[in-house]
Amino acid sequence: MAQNDQEISWTVATHEHRERTTDWYWALGAIAFAAAGVSIFFGNVLLAAIIVIAVGSVGVLAARGPREHAVAIHKRGISIDGTLYPYASVHSFWIERDVEYPRLFLSTTGILAPHFTLPLPDHVPAQQVEKYLKQFVPEEEQGPHVGEHLAEMLGL
Repeated sequence: MAQNDQEISWTVATHEHRERTTDWYWALGAIAFAAAGVSIFFGNVLLAAIIVIAVGSVGVLAARGPREHAVAIHKRGISIDGTLYPYASVHSFWIERDVEYPRLFLSTTGILAPHFTLPLPDHVPAQQVEKYLKQFVPEEEQGPHVGEHLAEMLGL
């Protein structure tokens, strides 16, 4: 963590990687084949194509390892992998502390990614992040969103 009066920064992994067995991928393929088959049976070829693409994406995401992301909080805004989110585009933040690993939730005006969940490593004090962000952004209780629950269930 680099920190001074101007910035707090750290790196986080996208997820904790779980090794999958070949049977897991076969089961994923069988579910996709069955769901696509049912869709075609009922005359919905487009839904079948969407199912195949979605399941293919889940398979690829499950197979690849986690990526590292650089996070920095400074006076201009919050930077994630070099993309700056100015404080004007951040609606609110919340730090979840009652879990094993604290997490920072951000709600933004973004269309494609309106919510971010950023794990706070041990060497980044949650109190310091909270104190810094309160200067620029309102604190509002938040939690994980549906997509995040789904990703955790699938181990992505």
